[in-house]
Amino acid sequence: MRKRSIALSLAAAPATVVLISSCATAAHNGTHTSLTVHCTETLSGQEVADGGVSGTGHCTLTGALHDRGPATDYRMQNGETALIRRVVTGAKGTITFLIKIPLGGGPGGEPWTITSGTKTYTKLHGRGHQVVDNYTGSPATFVLKGTVSPA
Repeated sequence: MRKRSIALSLAAAPATVVLISSCATAAHNGTHTSLTVHCTETLSGQEVADGGVSGTGHCTLTGALHDRGPATDYRMQNGETALIRRVVTGAKGTITFLIKIPLGGGPGGEPWTITSGTKTYTKLHGRGHQVVDNYTGSPATFVLKGTVSPA
């Protein structure tokens, strides 16, 4: 009976290897996969317009990426557009998002792109929209939704 259990376990091993291999390939084959970033921050309380720190807090990444860590927002104003550089440092590396906010309002949410990454995120690319911008909350909350690809 013991030999039969071992034989069945070994017989299942190739299927397990194929399943693991196909999951790893799907995550790294250049396809776009969904990403959601939830952030809770304490804002500086002033309208920073010169690229200085406008808020600090914590973000959680789910979907294509699973990580969490501290976040710092840097705000610059260029005419009628505020540019937020949100730097999120997780256990697997750092991701920098650039969020463009039309100050006069506008349809479709606030677009973001990934401008750089470190460690695991070095070649990461992505884009989407900030779908929650509760900057008046205490703490402020923000949600980014979009897609990412590794290269």
